[in-house]
Amino acid sequence: MRRSAFIDHLLRSVRSEISFLDNSAPQPPPPSPAPFAIEDRPGKQWARLRCAFPAPEREEDVRVDATLGRTGQRVRLYVRGTILGYKRSKSNQYETTSLVQIEGVNTKEDVSWYSGKRMAYIYKAKTKSSGTHYRCIWGKVTRPHGNSGVVRAKFKSNLPPESMGRKVRVFMYPSSI
Repeated sequence: MRRSAFIDHLLRSVRSEISFLDNSAPQPPPPSPAPFAIEDRPGKQWARLRCAFPAPEREEDVRVDATLGRTGQRVRLYVRGTILGYKRSKSNQYETTSLVQIEGVNTKEDVSWYSGKRMAYIYKAKTKSSGTHYRCIWGKVTRPHGNSGVVRAKFKSNLPPESMGRKVRVFMYPSSI
């Protein structure tokens, strides 16, 4: 199995840390580690490396268990949008349809790609439900509204009035490509 640059960098830093902690006379570089196991969790940006370095002066091996934090920038799988309000006329208001401005969408042609995409309004409630204070109302983009990139969206339950002006996440699925 070929080692990746990530593993090589981690092993170099572990070796330099071991030599830094050793106050005795400079030693030759430690031998290469025994086969290692990597635990990589899907959706998480960290890996745990476990390997055993042979220690020549002792009978047992030195075990290293290192966890590396996030590498690089976080990947965002959604586009941000802002809830503008409900669809309405001069005297009537239709709470079943909300108007959303999606970031970077400025024309009716841009909206066509987002048609049918799922969106989530995430808010924080006072009481815990399912072990968390955060709750979500799911919806989907139904059609454009005007010529300036605003979309109409229908949510599973009507959005509360306090959601106006707040953020919504527009996900990239379902996708036809």
